[in-house]
Amino acid sequence: MNHRIEKMDAFRIVGVKLRSTNENMQGMKDIPAFWGEVMSQKKQMQILPLMNAAPMGLLGVSVYNSDANDAKVFDYYIACATTKATPEGMEEYTVPAATWAVFPCKKEEMGHVQMDIFTQWMPTSGYRGLNSGYETGAMNSAAPDIELYTQGDDVEIWVPVENA
Repeated sequence: MNHRIEKMDAFRIVGVKLRSTNENMQGMKDIPAFWGEVMSQKKQMQILPLMNAAPMGLLGVSVYNSDANDAKVFDYYIACATTKATPEGMEEYTVPAATWAVFPCKKEEMGHVQMDIFTQWMPTSGYRGLNSGYETGAMNSAAPDIELYTQGDDVEIWVPVENA
């Protein structure tokens, strides 16, 4: 699989946030609806001018373990990396320093690429993911999963990893 390894210091994101759950795959319904709401209300036009730090692009960030009492609850941000102040009505989150396996793909390939990362690439890569619990939805996470949307249909899937 086409990929690269990126080591990144901690970086701050600012944007809009959705709280959802992996219970009954609810997040798989909520996230596309959230993107639809953000795009139809043109909220991305308020987020994008904040972008001034790497990774450059509009980000979809899944922050797991956001509820200490329920490992299936997570926060999902549509945001950008920035050093600018957080505007009223937006949220911020600091992505921890990590090593990331980055997989470029097209939007329509994302689901297949995500499956291939964990079923094909990860077992033979010499890396292991920092997150577990995908099978049950009860996450144990050290860093978020990130989708980086750049030009047109170009996307990068960022998965936090460490040497196996």
